[in-house]
Amino acid sequence: MKARLTVYADHIKNKISSNIFGHFMEHCIDVIYGSVYDPHHPLADEDGFRTDVLDALREVKTPMLRYPGGNFVSNYHWENGIGPAEDRPKMFDYAWNAEDDNRFGTVEFIKLCKKVGAQPYICVNMGSGTAEEAMNWVEFCNGTGDTKYVRLRKSLGYEEPFDVRYWGLGNELYGDWQYGSCSALDYAKKALDFAKAMKWRDPSIELVACGHDIGSEWNYTVAKVLKPLIDHVAIHHYSIGYGVFNEDNYEECMYIPEYISKLTKVAKADIIAGTGDALTDIKVAWDEWNTHAWDFDAKKNEAACTFRNAILTAGILHSFLRDSDTVEIASYSPFINVCGALAVHESGVVKRPQYHVFKMMAEAFGMCDCFVDSHTVCEEYELDEVIDFSNRLPEPKFALDAKSLRRKVKTPYIDCVAALNEECTKIVISILNKHPQEDCEIDTAVFGTDVNWDHVQCMTLYNDDLEALNTKEEPEKVSVSEHILSVSSGKVCVKKHSLSIITADLVQAAGSTEDK
Repeated sequence: MKARLTVYADHIKNKISSNIFGHFMEHCIDVIYGSVYDPHHPLADEDGFRTDVLDALREVKTPMLRYPGGNFVSNYHWENGIGPAEDRPKMFDYAWNAEDDNRFGTVEFIKLCKKVGAQPYICVNMGSGTAEEAMNWVEFCNGTGDTKYVRLRKSLGYEEPFDVRYWGLGNELYGDWQYGSCSALDYAKKALDFAKAMKWRDPSIELVACGHDIGSEWNYTVAKVLKPLIDHVAIHHYSIGYGVFNEDNYEECMYIPEYISKLTKVAKADIIAGTGDALTDIKVAWDEWNTHAWDFDAKKNEAACTFRNAILTAGILHSFLRDSDTVEIASYSPFINVCGALAVHESGVVKRPQYHVFKMMAEAFGMCDCFVDSHTVCEEYELDEVIDFSNRLPEPKFALDAKSLRRKVKTPYIDCVAALNEECTKIVISILNKHPQEDCEIDTAVFGTDVNWDHVQCMTLYNDDLEALNTKEEPEKVSVSEHILSVSSGKVCVKKHSLSIITADLVQAAGSTEDK
């Protein structure tokens, strides 16, 4: 297979937020307890965190952690999770029908973020909670005066504020599985009170409103009511399991990144319509996403975390990068255990195939964060467009066959994104070959600068078997190979179903006509 890639290095579109490579953690089974936080484990540090898990979080350059939920947050009262551990009450967890002893709370979360270098992102309880409770949480974390909750934080030994910048206004309150679920208008009115109280306590914070991946009416209403106060609208999506994609259909699943990008564009259109402002600064936050739905059967989760999953994960991250003028926050859900990228067991950790995708891409686009245009011409395949009709169509007046509403869509096998560093001295090109059987020779041209093709660095994630797994017994079956490529006249050869990230020096600095 052959392809042609053109990179327009003289057209910097926008800066890429590192928070696109963020992660999510929730009080649920072993996502926190018994994994990253396990005070009785031989590898636990002085604060109860497992050092091997901390090392893995640092290695993947975790930029942001969202906490404490998720469904859990809608019945979580943060004051139960502070103070001496032995004094914290054990509470019933409505979301997961479990008990939580609150050993891990706000202070522990902030400590975790500091240890791994991540921005804390806290979601507040808009199910059973109140605006006052959320305001007090902001005060406890960020306050600098002499008020009750500032003094409470200081009494626990934390003189300086935690400076939590990102705050979420509830979680999935459109869903009947959520404590406190409600209509879009009721949510927006309630969130308005929360937003005012929280912003009045700390005007510098950024607020993330609860959005809906396939709920345009919901997003429109939220944006219309909250537009003066919010900075992001969050949408969640799990394509396989909760979504409409068939895991057994490889080509259908390889369309998921384009489906994700379509949802991003629709959500942004909802925000524009709701605010009545085509230039609105409100962004889309994918603050819960995964290729697969959460499953509490460990064997099923392990079986889902194949090399094929890594290829799909890379495609979704490509979609976020391509839409990085709109997407500034994304949280992989969860990062630890369940269907996450890091599996933690009693004697160590397993870096599942998708872990390596995050490591490769966070490193590359952390170094080069100026997104530039590119265009790929390659072989495509055709399939019926996958559409979730569950929340978009009203009751029809006439019987309609949903299949008749579908379109044929074409999906390219080669997907590329590119970026420069701020000094315009380096370029990064990420190339995803989704073809299950064919390698590809890509004829690459970079306009606006000269690339030193004689000596480039390439990291490649590849395994001949799409179903390959990393397990406790074989932890490095899927791994990254790092080597030097000699590329003749910009011709790059990539393996079938692989992710390759090329880093090269620019001989001549590129221009920067910024598209705003």
